[in-house]
Amino acid sequence: MGFVFQQPTLLKNLDILDNILLPALRSSHKDVAALTEKAERLMRKMGIEELKRRSITEVSGGQLQRAGICRALLMTPEILFCDEPTGALNSKSANETMKLFSQINADGVALLIVTHDAKVAANAERVLFMRDGSIVEELRLSKTGHSVEENIKRVAQRLEYLEI
Repeated sequence: MGFVFQQPTLLKNLDILDNILLPALRSSHKDVAALTEKAERLMRKMGIEELKRRSITEVSGGQLQRAGICRALLMTPEILFCDEPTGALNSKSANETMKLFSQINADGVALLIVTHDAKVAANAERVLFMRDGSIVEELRLSKTGHSVEENIKRVAQRLEYLEI
C-alpha cells in the first residue's frame, strides 16, 4: 500500500530525494543504491528529477505533491490511497496530478481517492458517494461513452441530489 496525503508530510531538514527514500529505508532490506535508483526513476517519470537535492522550501506545492507520490510508489504498492491529493493545489497542478494518477493506474496500480471535488471524481471509472461514514450510492463512469465535462456534470448532479 502507498499513501498520498493532501499536504505532503516531508521533513524540512532533508532534501527531496532523501524525503522520498526515508520510509523505504526504514521498512526495507533492499540496498540503498537500488532504492535510490528507483526513486530517481520515479522522479524522472514525475518530472521532478532536477529537484532531488533541493530543500522542500525551495519547490512548489505541486512539486511537493509529486515527491509525495514518488515516495508512495517507491515500494511498488498494489493500491495507492489518496486523501484529497489535489485539495491544496492550484488548478494547473491539480490537472497535472490527475494525469499522473491516470498513468499510475494504467501501469497497474489501483487508486482509491477521497475527494470532494467533482472534477477529480470525474476521472474515475467508479465513484462511491459517502454520507456520515456510509456508502449511499455508486456511479459508474464510462471513459468512452462520455466526455470529461459530461462526467463532471454527472458527478456534480449526484452530489447535489444526495445533498453531499
